[in-house]
Amino acid sequence: MKIKSDIFLNYIEKNFNQNKIIFLYGSNFGLIDLLFNKSIELLSIDTNDPFNVSKIDGSEFKENPFILENNINTLNIFSEKRFILLDLSQTTVNKNVESIVLNAVEKENDTYFLIVKAASINSQNKLLKYFEKSSTSILTACYEENTIKVKNDLKFLFVKHKVPFSDDFILDLSTLFNPDSLANKIELEKLDIFLTNNKDISKNSLLKFIESNEDINLSKVMKSCLNGETKDSLFYLDKIYETSNSNIILIRMFGKHFKIVEKILFTNQHGKSFSEAINDLKPPIFFKDKAFFLSQSKLWSIKKINLIQKRLIDLELKTKAGIYPEKTLLSQFILSVSVLAKGRVSS
Repeated sequence: MKIKSDIFLNYIEKNFNQNKIIFLYGSNFGLIDLLFNKSIELLSIDTNDPFNVSKIDGSEFKENPFILENNINTLNIFSEKRFILLDLSQTTVNKNVESIVLNAVEKENDTYFLIVKAASINSQNKLLKYFEKSSTSILTACYEENTIKVKNDLKFLFVKHKVPFSDDFILDLSTLFNPDSLANKIELEKLDIFLTNNKDISKNSLLKFIESNEDINLSKVMKSCLNGETKDSLFYLDKIYETSNSNIILIRMFGKHFKIVEKILFTNQHGKSFSEAINDLKPPIFFKDKAFFLSQSKLWSIKKINLIQKRLIDLELKTKAGIYPEKTLLSQFILSVSVLAKGRVSS
């Protein structure tokens, strides 16, 4: 059953017992993570309980295709249901993955509850069609956050702090925010603190604060890296690292970028020009980013992208594990990718 992201939490809170699968997908990784984590909280899932909860990431899923089916069929002796958390956000959901998941969930079994998060998936994908028709599944698309929602969030903050600004200015301000919901949530929380601590707020001071936010600098880290500008990319990383908790967001920004470029390359292989492929993207990218993606499509091959995506999965796992210094891991990734990009630009 299709459920819109804006009513998702209210729906699962009231209809948990009628469902056994939640499938979250799309390009807005921040919103996916917010809904994924909120689902875990609402359903009182103890992610540290190995007896009742199974966590499967993309690497494990690729190495052992039967791991999902085995967990679904595992008899749970400590509770009525076994919770399974499947992270496919860094995995391309191709026909093989599609078949493996469908084979596991199509069998009658009410002793599990599965929560899946994935990246953008073609609307004709069999998984989406199955979950949309299933009466025991919740299918929720998470796409880029629109400026109207950001505008409303900004307006709420300004009313709360009694700061009068015109609708036109607030709309202009909203365009500076990110299409990622989690990044916006962090920035809005910082803005709330800024408005609390500063009484004399002008348009200039507000613009200066917003334009200095770490998300814009995260974009600078990524774009400098992908343009082969190693020194600039590492400079921006160093500038924000000590005050930032956005390492995972940065990794996923890279992942999202390469998934878009991969989609453009696949469309190009079917006879369309790069420009046509970019214009056909769903959801569409911002107009100002089209030239950047055009140059990136000429820079990378599908083979190189696959290698980088594997590195990103490994990088996120190592970052979450906390065993290695995060800054060192990110710096090494940026160094290798930017040098590769620079070499391809020069050739």
